[in-house]
Amino acid sequence: MWGAAISRFASLFDSLSSPFFDDPVFAPIRARDLDDGQQRNPTNNPVYFTDAFFHRPEELSQEFRNAGFRAPGLLAIEGPGGLARDFDRLWSNPKQRERLLDAVRKVESEQVVLRASSHSMAIARK
Repeated sequence: MWGAAISRFASLFDSLSSPFFDDPVFAPIRARDLDDGQQRNPTNNPVYFTDAFFHRPEELSQEFRNAGFRAPGLLAIEGPGGLARDFDRLWSNPKQRERLLDAVRKVESEQVVLRASSHSMAIARK
């Protein structure tokens, strides 16, 4: 079984790379996301996303345990590979792609990388 989650920090990350960081309407939405993970959009403006729960890695793991799964493996979906200066060139070359994937696999389950990713995935068995 696997499941994906949006990070508690996703709206902060997204707002830093968009005009939302200075948006006074989005500021309280982002603040609540960071405080308790409750993404609430009282404006109904789809640009501010929808109502949802944003997870910390340990919360996603606990949800799987509560559902009767063994301790899940957690993986960052966005990780250091996205930081590659010339990603398209690396990805299009099979040898470079394998080097990139090998490097990413070494850190994709590290807590610091999980917390720096806007999305994560849990994989577990019953």
